Amino acid sequence: MKGQARWVALLVVLATALTFGALRDRGPRTDRERVDAIARTIKCPVCSGESVAQSRVPIAASIREEIARRVAEGKSDDEIHALIERGFPGSQLIPPSSGFASLIWVLPIVAMVLALFGLGAVFRRWRSRPMVAATDEDRALVATAMTAGRGEAATSVSPVSVDGSDGPS
Repeated sequence: MKGQARWVALLVVLATALTFGALRDRGPRTDRERVDAIARTIKCPVCSGESVAQSRVPIAASIREEIARRVAEGKSDDEIHALIERGFPGSQLIPPSSGFASLIWVLPIVAMVLALFGLGAVFRRWRSRPMVAATDEDRALVATAMTAGRGEAATSVSPVSVDGSDGPS
């Protein structure tokens, strides 16, 4: 029971940390920081595997300018993401971290913790099983099998028969 209490405490701490990380307010940022943060989360429509912030192609520059213009207008990050998503579907590099989509972030961690808990339970059960000692009868059975195995190996060394053919006739 004591070991299970530790696991429950670990799960509570993990859930609290994940909740705090997902919901905490990061505070006010400058407009430039907001533009950079939003641009890092939007996939460049031309470049493979680059964000709009990393890319130097003209369309990425125009998207960064559009983001800066929307930030200057006072639009929220979610509104800007929605506007860009309408123009370039599938442009989000990072899924949203709120609502139902937060499961994308939480489920792998929960699955890993549950798997570790399951492994710990299995190992504990294996360790708690009493070791079964081999009896004299078991040892005699193994010795007989090993002797019989050596005898078969000695008689089946050569596949060629006495008359020179490849096998029994």
